[in-house]
Amino acid sequence: MTALTLTQLPVPASGTHGQRIARAVASPQSATDASAAVVRSWARCLGEYGLDPERRPVPPVLSASELRERGERFGDLADCARLEMTTLYQQLADPDMAVMLTDADGVVMHLVAADPFAREIAPEGLRVGAIWSEREAGTNGMGTCLAEAGAVAIRQHEHFFQRYTGLTCSAAPIFDENGVLAAVLDVTSRSPLLWQQHSPVLVGMSCRHIENRLFDARFRHAYPIRFHSQPELVYTAGEGKLAVDADGVVLAANRSALLQLGFPSMQGLRGKRIDTLFMSSLDELVARSARQSFHPVPVYLAQASDRFFMVA
Repeated sequence: MTALTLTQLPVPASGTHGQRIARAVASPQSATDASAAVVRSWARCLGEYGLDPERRPVPPVLSASELRERGERFGDLADCARLEMTTLYQQLADPDMAVMLTDADGVVMHLVAADPFAREIAPEGLRVGAIWSEREAGTNGMGTCLAEAGAVAIRQHEHFFQRYTGLTCSAAPIFDENGVLAAVLDVTSRSPLLWQQHSPVLVGMSCRHIENRLFDARFRHAYPIRFHSQPELVYTAGEGKLAVDADGVVLAANRSALLQLGFPSMQGLRGKRIDTLFMSSLDELVARSARQSFHPVPVYLAQASDRFFMVA
């Protein structure tokens, strides 16, 4: 079977690529072939960055020394992501696909792909060290995920630069223990069906696993508390995680914990004692967990009737 180049796949709608983008930005209500997030991205590319969709730029690439310095700061997150990226690549089983991890500036820090595909896409800027922010690469999975601070799917014709309209991307953010967007996990493929398949769900689950791995690595010396309103979800990617000190004071929480406890950010939760949040102290939780062989035990909120299942 003959492999298609990145720009051989059909682009829907009439008129040139640039004309469709200009019309959609001028009249977002009429943009029926692009998501709202994509139209917002197109508007940023035209209005804020002054980009031309008909140009064929390649994202800039950091020097070896710049990449090495950035990698030292990014090291623990990359370490936590490598296994999950390989697992995700194997789950999707697409030879014309790359799984990429960027830092908060859109710099590709790690890439998993079959060697033939990796060699083919490298000249297009899909390589370690390339900067895929919207400002440099227009609308794309990695850059638009950073700009929107949320999961995005960018179909072929939704890329800002026509050069990349043969690709489909699915990307999701990775947040650190302070709730700061620290990285993006992206799957880029030639398949136009990528965004309709399971990849957005799998990408999101992989991000939760990476966040939890990072949380455990950065708070390995703290007391870990796992919980969920459904006991079967403890010890899964969806569990809430708290790190507390020996006095039961909260040091950090993952996104699931914040959501379940009703805190919009770590600012409101950090420094609170466990016994002011739940009807139990840390010592009691540890003792009860040990008696139950570290299976989840029921615990109620201190100021409400909500029940969680917890292991400490």
